[in-house]
Amino acid sequence: MTKSLKRLAVILMLGISFVQAAVATEQTLHLRGVISEIENDELIVVARDGSKNSIRLSDQTKILDVSRVDLSVVKENTYLGVAAVDAPSGKLRALGMIIFPEGARGLNEGHFPWDKGPSSSMTNATVAKLVKKKNGAELEMRFGDKSKIVVIDSKTKLSQFVPGRKDLLVAKSNVMVVAQMTEGGVVNAQVILVGRDGFIPPI
Repeated sequence: MTKSLKRLAVILMLGISFVQAAVATEQTLHLRGVISEIENDELIVVARDGSKNSIRLSDQTKILDVSRVDLSVVKENTYLGVAAVDAPSGKLRALGMIIFPEGARGLNEGHFPWDKGPSSSMTNATVAKLVKKKNGAELEMRFGDKSKIVVIDSKTKLSQFVPGRKDLLVAKSNVMVVAQMTEGGVVNAQVILVGRDGFIPPI
């Protein structure tokens, strides 16, 4: 793994943890939507609720190129981030999943609330056991001495990322922006996940 990819993995994992801090500070946000325009260092993103949001870019803004993968790339001992909702029998149903490079293993490991809908959660953990099912799989996700059972079905979106460039930020691209809002209301992008070929970043 290159130092650049490892650094981006760390940044993304920190971005994933921002939602916990946001509850307390109300300064950090996750914005999911579509780019409507970009000019110089300003990005306009139309969120899922139809609102337009002005996002400021800087030399420190990191771009991640996120692409779709299939279940065949998920193996036992893979380190994953899984956005999920509660399912019957204490299990979790995976909404979206992102595979992290080896350099990110163990970062922000655990299970915590997420902002992808009611009862949603994020689990960053290692696949301890994978059982393939007819229309998906069931994963035992282990973090420390705890574990969660995650169900992958036909609706689960699976992804991976590589370092991206600013020229990925074009109109109609699907993005997830991890940003900090200043006291003056300015939204500064820290990490932008850009879906490749129309793909929607799934976390």
